[in-house]
Amino acid sequence: MAFTGDLEQLHIVDIIQLLNTTRKSGTFSVKGSKGESRIIFSNGYIVGASHLDKVRIGTVLVKMGAITAADLGRALDVQKKAGKDRKPLIATLIGLGKLGHDEAFRGLRKLIEITMVELIGWARGTFTLDSDVIPVSPECNYPLSKMDQEISLDAQMVLMDALRIFDERERDRQSGKTVLSDEELFADVISPEVSSKTAKKASVLTAEDLGLGDLDRLERKIPQTISVHETFDPSRIHRQKIRETLADFSDEEQEAFASFLEKSAVRIDARDASQRPQGRARALILLSGDELIKHSVMTICKDGGVMVFATDSKEELDRIIAQCLTIKILPILVFDDPAAPETAFPRDNIDHLRQKVRETYPQLCLIQFASSPDYALTLESLRDGVRTVFPKPSKKNRKATFIGDTIKFLEAFNSYIKALLREQKDTVSGDANLGNLKDRILALRTAKGPSAVPLALLHHVAEICERSITFIVRPAELAGDKAIGVYAEKSAGPTSVTRLKVPLSTPSLFRDVVEKGRLFYGESNDEVLRNHLFEGIGEPLRPTIILLPIKSHGKTVTLTYGDFGGKEVSPVQSEVLEILANEAGLVLENTLYRRQLDQASRK
Repeated sequence: MAFTGDLEQLHIVDIIQLLNTTRKSGTFSVKGSKGESRIIFSNGYIVGASHLDKVRIGTVLVKMGAITAADLGRALDVQKKAGKDRKPLIATLIGLGKLGHDEAFRGLRKLIEITMVELIGWARGTFTLDSDVIPVSPECNYPLSKMDQEISLDAQMVLMDALRIFDERERDRQSGKTVLSDEELFADVISPEVSSKTAKKASVLTAEDLGLGDLDRLERKIPQTISVHETFDPSRIHRQKIRETLADFSDEEQEAFASFLEKSAVRIDARDASQRPQGRARALILLSGDELIKHSVMTICKDGGVMVFATDSKEELDRIIAQCLTIKILPILVFDDPAAPETAFPRDNIDHLRQKVRETYPQLCLIQFASSPDYALTLESLRDGVRTVFPKPSKKNRKATFIGDTIKFLEAFNSYIKALLREQKDTVSGDANLGNLKDRILALRTAKGPSAVPLALLHHVAEICERSITFIVRPAELAGDKAIGVYAEKSAGPTSVTRLKVPLSTPSLFRDVVEKGRLFYGESNDEVLRNHLFEGIGEPLRPTIILLPIKSHGKTVTLTYGDFGGKEVSPVQSEVLEILANEAGLVLENTLYRRQLDQASRK
């Protein structure tokens, strides 16, 4: 069966969330003025994507630094010569020993991310969900049911990252900066003559491309008659879920609850970054086995732009928390009532898990649901650092009023979450930023010796960027001094990079920053940057860089470089960097002045 709809009535973010939370399988296609993109779902997980038939997986891998252009050319040549025995591009690369599973996984994630970032910006277009797919051919020994376990690309997690990237690009556009499209950033690195036949097939990446056994391609059933496209109606999903979870209630009670969820499903436009704190998506993790509560919380939180991740697995909980923190999103964690029959965890397990989470992730805000009155659970939860305890309705004790109780419970919970997120926004944008700036200035002022000043600034840039380098300014060149994250992991700290040299003899972005003594932050296609610095350290995923000069007595003496390596660009507060660079210059002058006084006093 195929369902179709219009993006003007239902935004892409809502559709993907529905497909994820209801564990749908099928091919989701979106058509617009630019062309067609496709995302393949298996049990709610994303297992493949195709971006307008323009961004190809081989080029994505080259741009990510996973393979070289020569590796790609060789793999395409092997594919061409293989004829009917041709393997998918990534399987070919793995077979040649040019690509590992982890790199292939990151390539899949990047291709899906590119597709999602593009689709988030579409206000018009039509979409189709075709669930008429035969998962595997009879002779296949790799079942489709394992695809989500092997690939594990959670749709909402990828969606949150895509929203962050979309927001950052929109802010850059509004500030007048040039923002290249993914089609431009991931333009083919192999000439069309070489890749036209092979790359077209490689633009859709599935588990077969990852070299995961003998998985056959997903194949659509060939219909015997013309397929009928029904209108995609989210309310059907609500009613179906309510019929399943409230089967022991009357039709009138089920309809009352369904109407409440439909009204609550109205949400902010997911593309409007101004509605989210600092342009970031917001997340709530619900540890529960209660299907009614999980579906209801996911639905009501949409009007605040909050993505809800629901799980009843301790292992899955750790993974979701870690992934949220990786993309710099601080989730709210909610524990369901252990006394409820639907809850997957008994009382002792919940207590232990709550304490473990508090020890491992002290920055998280915890909320506990509890039957009323359960004084012991309430007091123990507060002891373990829980922010608040919500009285959860009980179907067993108050079935006659359960529907009304649950609606009031959900309304109160939604209001509380909104207020809590506003509070977090104020904290993040206020005291936290001011405190960080004070700490950085204090670190500069307490630096011991002239060499410690640029080192302190290097550490600050390393907190923002994946790779950072301190250069000493000489008359004809920049000489590398210390670096973080360039030739060693960031955790290894500063390492020596004296072999790095960047000439100042020809006009370049570097020479311009040195001469003017002003910070540069943005994308650059500077020839000296490409041919000299990137030649030595490798090209980052995005050409967005930081050049931060330290001036002493009106002259630039050091230059701190930063880029984001293989990761996406993160927001940068350029004003804070300029304040720190100016402070570093003053501290450096004072340090040198004190040294001169000490030398004079000894004489």
